[in-house]
Formats: sequence, structure tokens, C-alpha cells
Amino acid sequence: MKKAVGKVIKAFRQNLNYTQEFVATKLNVTVATLANIENGRVSVDIVKLYKLSMIFEVHIKDIVTLASEIFEKGNDEGLAFAVAYIRYGARNKNLDMAG
Repeated sequence: MKKAVGKVIKAFRQNLNYTQEFVATKLNVTVATLANIENGRVSVDIVKLYKLSMIFEVHIKDIVTLASEIFEKGNDEGLAFAVAYIRYGARNKNLDMAG
């Protein structure tokens, strides 16, 4: 499951064109720690997962759901599309609330 969560975190970061340095600073961890999270070598706790959802401006459940799907399927096929779809949908919801 660590690898699946890491892949999702990396996909959101890349979708937003955020550097590891930027996200690591916001998360208050080192770049090496973030790289280890993204590569599935280190587990991320619920507090950091919540902070990541805030940084990426998505619901924490979206991160968990995508990670679960990757874990169950055994591959990350379609992950980039799913992340883009979630990000686009999140922006539209925020726009709907503002208008």
C-alpha cells in the first residue's frame, strides 16, 4: 500500500507541476523524505496525508481511493488521467461555489 500511496502523491504533485522541494517545504519534511514517500519506501501518516490533500487542493478521500484502486489492481494504469479529472472537478466545484 505504501507504493500505491506514493504513486498517487507523485501523480498529484506532477499534475500541478510542483517540485519536490516545494511540496517538501509545505509538508515540513526533507526532499529525501518526500522522495522516499513517493517511491513507497516510507509510509505517510494521516496528518501528512491530510496536509498533502490541502497542498493539492483535493479531498483526502480522493488520494485514498486512488491508492486503494492501484493496490487492488496491481498497477497504476490510468492514474494520470484520474488525477487530472479529480483536479479539474475540484476546480469546477470551487468555481461553482464562488459564482
